[in-house]
Amino acid sequence: MNPDAGGYDLLANRQVPDLVPEQVERFTVEALRAKPVRSFDPQAALHRLRAGGEKTVIAVDIGGDKLIALSYNIRDGLLLQLAEVLARRGDGGSAYLDGLEEVANLARRKTLSVGISFAGPTDGTKLLAGPNLPVFTAELHDRCGGDFAGLFPAVAVANDAEAGIMAGALEAAKRYPETQNVIYVINGSGIGGAVLTDNMIFAAEPGHIQVEPRLNPFGQHKSCGMDGATYVCIELVAASKAGVEDIWLQQKGKRLNGKEIAAKYLAGDHMALDLYENSALVTAHAIKGMARAFGLPKDFDGTVVVGHGGIFEVPGYPKRVCSILGKDLPTVPRMLFTKDFSTNACLDGAAIAAATKREPDTAQ
Repeated sequence: MNPDAGGYDLLANRQVPDLVPEQVERFTVEALRAKPVRSFDPQAALHRLRAGGEKTVIAVDIGGDKLIALSYNIRDGLLLQLAEVLARRGDGGSAYLDGLEEVANLARRKTLSVGISFAGPTDGTKLLAGPNLPVFTAELHDRCGGDFAGLFPAVAVANDAEAGIMAGALEAAKRYPETQNVIYVINGSGIGGAVLTDNMIFAAEPGHIQVEPRLNPFGQHKSCGMDGATYVCIELVAASKAGVEDIWLQQKGKRLNGKEIAAKYLAGDHMALDLYENSALVTAHAIKGMARAFGLPKDFDGTVVVGHGGIFEVPGYPKRVCSILGKDLPTVPRMLFTKDFSTNACLDGAAIAAATKREPDTAQ
């Protein structure tokens, strides 16, 4: 395993830090707000995709700032993107529903199954909330009772973490057939995640775990806000946007995006280096903490970690997370990064959901 071969790795020049036991212990099923959301057997799904012959589906990724739909050809267990069906941008999702109706008409004409990845909580084919998409959420509720099944004749729906872990778990099943558990960690605007164990996907909120003071070296003071929480949570010190970018603004008085801060890091800026070092350390805690909460093997035997999000594209960052975990464990855990096997893990997951859909669609 070489998480970022060829990257200019400044983080590797530092001593590998230890995990903070008190932080790991904060991760419990209750604190993670974990809930079972979908049955998913990666090996069975891989078998179905390989044995099911050639199939075309439509995958839709509904994000906070963009909707994109692609057609996929699925053959011999491979997901092959065919063509862009639709791309829309709209304030609050204002143009999304009309676009989805176009996709639905195409799906009806060609008798295609549709898979949807949605950036928010879902229940079966129903949308529960869309805080970043108020216009779309209201329109879907008014026209279809908030149910995507009111638009599409054959549809499978997952939130973005579910879709991502399905794509990651399928890749893990291909590379490591003995995989039993998958930990999916997202580090982008915030920190999110999911866990696959015993063929059940659990949605989780690792980003909203309270951070230990030792992991808040820049004195981030903002409150978590989740369910009214007033403590500082780990995403506010370690997420690419909510943590790294925000702390840079506080400390420097100038707003930079993640790519600009990464450029500072590559140029040798000490504060940028410190921010990414602490972020990698906190991300490692999130991975170890989720494993602990779900009672996964302490040596990560049979467990694959999948990292997703823009921060994993920073040179040296994936390897640093691996090194920190490797210092704490008997061996470095198996880690995959969606950037290495997918251009859009959420779209891939939506395609998998469409191609393998069986009733009932969600956990009971």
